[in-house]
Amino acid sequence: MNPAPASELATAVRTALTPFATDPTAGTLCDLSRAVSRMTAYANSGHYADRSREIPRPWTESYIACNHAHEHIQNVNHTFATSSAPTPLDVRTVKYAVLAAVALFDEAVRSETPNPGVEHGFSVFAIARAAAHLLGSGWRAEPGLHNTSSLIQHSVGEDYLLAVGDVGDMSPMLYVENEDNRHILGDTADQDLPALAQRVANTIRNPSLA
Repeated sequence: MNPAPASELATAVRTALTPFATDPTAGTLCDLSRAVSRMTAYANSGHYADRSREIPRPWTESYIACNHAHEHIQNVNHTFATSSAPTPLDVRTVKYAVLAAVALFDEAVRSETPNPGVEHGFSVFAIARAAAHLLGSGWRAEPGLHNTSSLIQHSVGEDYLLAVGDVGDMSPMLYVENEDNRHILGDTADQDLPALAQRVANTIRNPSLA
């Protein structure tokens, strides 16, 4: 996916948060609420490249955090509706809940941003998620830090690392690793997401296919 629209939504929330934290009025709260609502809708939508029907965990956590921030925003909104002023604690609670939601939203965006070290245009997590789907029931994928890796796990405890990294004298390449065994996938530059996912799934089923 193109992360620019998502980044703009997060920026809009930060921009709206500052006036509210400085001058908590019904107007500044309304602007903040609208900005958070747009970010929430994005986190809960299905308009992302290679998104499966099940929303990946980073986006689910982001959506939950956004809803949590909304709860505090609504509490303060109720305070304004009764012609009362929010307490400093109310304002701080909204502030930190919104900042937490923005942080998780940014992390979700990073989890699906293509890694520049990969020759193809798909994120490592997108490949891992598609491979887990091919492997069938009990398999799932979890994103790694900075999207240079992802963990493909089975419910019984079996797990494989899918990562991009230096492999000897070669340029950074995609590989599958299980315990002390690393299986380099070789040239993947011309392969699309389904083909890459199939190679990863085949490697997990039978390492000799790597």
